[in-house]
Amino acid sequence: MIGWLSGIVRFREPMTGEVILDVGGVGYQVTTSLQTLAAVPEVEGTCALWIHTHVREDILALYGFADPTERRAFRLLIGVPQVGPKVAISVLGGFPLAQLLAAIAGDDRSLLERIPGVGKRTAERILLDLRDKVDALAVADASSPPARPAEGLHGDARVVLVGLGWKAKDVDAALAKLVDEPGASLDAVVRRALARLMARP
Repeated sequence: MIGWLSGIVRFREPMTGEVILDVGGVGYQVTTSLQTLAAVPEVEGTCALWIHTHVREDILALYGFADPTERRAFRLLIGVPQVGPKVAISVLGGFPLAQLLAAIAGDDRSLLERIPGVGKRTAERILLDLRDKVDALAVADASSPPARPAEGLHGDARVVLVGLGWKAKDVDAALAKLVDEPGASLDAVVRRALARLMARP
């Protein structure tokens, strides 16, 4: 099993969360959560990820996370009946990890249902299975990801949000209301846009 990878970013796709890491000349294809993707540098940058190796009869897939706490949360989620890796990645991408864990511990089904791809039944299963387990996760204070150039940030954010399942029209409206901040990161723009999208009736 692969548990950790460190290498050079050769490919980075915001829409799918796919990253290819060159580790000693071998390219590992890794699927990341939205939270982790924001911390992955541009192509040719150096990156280290905690890995979950998902193995089935016909699939061997790698899922990468910026810190081991998020990986533990991912493993809890895929342990819930009917919640596979794709749904787990979507759940982790919906909110900052601390907010997500607080919602699960607080039995906040309505917040989970705002995440694209998570319906009432899935939200209920997650809460039923995990509400008593998330307190065991010690969520460390995460440092802010490095700033990225402001040019094109809104376009990158749009790709990420539409890829997560939000309607393009709603994403464009949310991004149009954001005020540019010097030195803002993609993560910051996506989070601010998500806050507006989540607040919509």
